[in-house]
Amino acid sequence: MQELRTRMSLPPRAPARWGAVGALWLSLACLSITTPALADSARCVTDRYGNTLCPPADSRCVATRFGDWACSGPGGGAALDAAGLAQCGAGRCVVDAQHRVMCSKEAGGAAARDRYGQAVCTGGCAPGQAALCRPLKP
Repeated sequence: MQELRTRMSLPPRAPARWGAVGALWLSLACLSITTPALADSARCVTDRYGNTLCPPADSRCVATRFGDWACSGPGGGAALDAAGLAQCGAGRCVVDAQHRVMCSKEAGGAAARDRYGQAVCTGGCAPGQAALCRPLKP
């Protein structure tokens, strides 16, 4: 079998003990990619003090590096900047290749990164602003 692997240029098998660890890491990576953050859902969360908090309708929320929750206005977006602080905008927000939070200028507008990592937004992009975020309170 080893000869066949060599001829076919296949990588050697990892030891069996790495199989479970590798599967765990792969599962966590997929979960973090496919599980939407509160920014993409309207679920209630538990804050760092154990309080259950529910966001306003049609808002997007993120947890800051301090464990506090901040939400956008209706139809808006929220994302964390390089310092782990919430930045909000009128529409959805993304973090571009320069680690800036960029948000759609239109309420309910979409935001994405192009193949070069630049923000592309409905109605144009504007920098996210902390002043547009509202703290999520019990």
